[in-house]
Amino acid sequence: MKDIQTLKFYWLKYEISAIQALIYNSPGIDNFVFSFYLSNTTDENKGMQLVSYAFMTPANQYSTNYDILTPYKNNALELSGPFIMSNNIISAADMLLLINTPDAVGDKPDYLTFIPNISDGQHIYYDIKRYKRIDVGDVEIKSQGASPVNTNPSPPATVIK
Repeated sequence: MKDIQTLKFYWLKYEISAIQALIYNSPGIDNFVFSFYLSNTTDENKGMQLVSYAFMTPANQYSTNYDILTPYKNNALELSGPFIMSNNIISAADMLLLINTPDAVGDKPDYLTFIPNISDGQHIYYDIKRYKRIDVGDVEIKSQGASPVNTNPSPPATVIK
């Protein structure tokens, strides 16, 4: 009997400073597009990461700048098929809300975490949480009255309408 193959999807960290730089260097950004990324490693237990691009509707193009999201605390979701690995999207407006909206005491996040999940339709997507660094360790920042933000797998979502 053959072993069932699995694939590991890391929890990922995206620094606010990197997000701001991608926005600054991508005039007309409308969406952040996340593609799956597998690093060059000899580690048999390697997992999937994401690479982030900006999509600019006026120019109908992707940015030449990109960021590779880094594993967060070596946490991962391990899945066996079937599942669909398509690009994931977050609108620039939603990203700006994530990085600029303060919590109840006025704190803004230092980084976002992307936590892998799987939809009923078998698409891989990510739940996003906001974190602030403090002296005794990092703490999650809750948005006041805001709905949780997830990435949107595409398809079925689309960038160009």
